[in-house]
Amino acid sequence: MTFVALLHAVNLGARRKVPMADLRALLTSLGLREVRTYIQSGNAVFSADPDPALRRRLEAALEAQFGFPVPVTLRTAQEWQEAATGCPAHLRSEPVVVAFLRDPPAPERVEALRARNVTPERWEIVGQTLYQTVPDGVRNMKLSAAVIERVLGVGVTVRNERTVGAIAALLDT
Repeated sequence: MTFVALLHAVNLGARRKVPMADLRALLTSLGLREVRTYIQSGNAVFSADPDPALRRRLEAALEAQFGFPVPVTLRTAQEWQEAATGCPAHLRSEPVVVAFLRDPPAPERVEALRARNVTPERWEIVGQTLYQTVPDGVRNMKLSAAVIERVLGVGVTVRNERTVGAIAALLDT
């Protein structure tokens, strides 16, 4: 089975460095196969046997190797392809970022997020994926990953559409 692993908040500054060559070596040492990475923001594609403890194993190995906790969001290849093509049509008129939720949010938490005024941004959750317009650019987002995480009560990591599409293409090779 093919998986996509998204590492949260790595390689964004001087701290929390995870070199992609080291990540590939670590994942290979864990018995994962066909390991590939995409850019420096902590995106890995690999094959592995289905394992409900895979995310926890990855997080433990990353912390042991790099010395700090690294939350991981996992998607199967099928889930990734669905996320890559699943942006609701009514959001497509503007640039969009894709927030991958580690776990399903509780309905009351989604309602709390809906109550926030983030105009002119618009968003919608489809499964465990939040699609968000960014009309004023990523640097000016009102609905940041930190806000999404705090209000929904689940871990989140955000990727731009180009990265989502590039990883989808990696899955096709």
